[in-house]
Amino acid sequence: MLDTKLETDWDGNFIMSSQVWTTARDIGRLGILHLNKGMWQGERIIPENWADYVSTPANVEPSRGAGYGAQWWLYPTSKFPDLQADMYMANGNRGQRIMIIPDRNIVIIRRGLDDGTVASFDVVAFTRDVLDAVQ
Repeated sequence: MLDTKLETDWDGNFIMSSQVWTTARDIGRLGILHLNKGMWQGERIIPENWADYVSTPANVEPSRGAGYGAQWWLYPTSKFPDLQADMYMANGNRGQRIMIIPDRNIVIIRRGLDDGTVASFDVVAFTRDVLDAVQ
């Protein structure tokens, strides 16, 4: 990630939530790194099983909606048949998204703003439409 800046809280601690400033390209790089199971240009950056770890459902899963796996949200086809491919996703503060769809070998980035004043963004419909468009 070439243009990502990390800021700290008032005590100098890295929080890694709202204090990360980045570009769409860097978000895409993070998604591609996960899609490629931790490899970047022939070099292992993160452990080989990391992508499997973050995309594996937690022991207790909600009966509806997205599941949860190690700080990533899961969208399995068993719950979301419209997607036609299993997806896991990182949700940024206020609408940034990294959708990783290994079944389709694709990463989708969304750089938007969800400020809570209007209807929330429908990530499932958006992802379905993008997958349909690139089929």
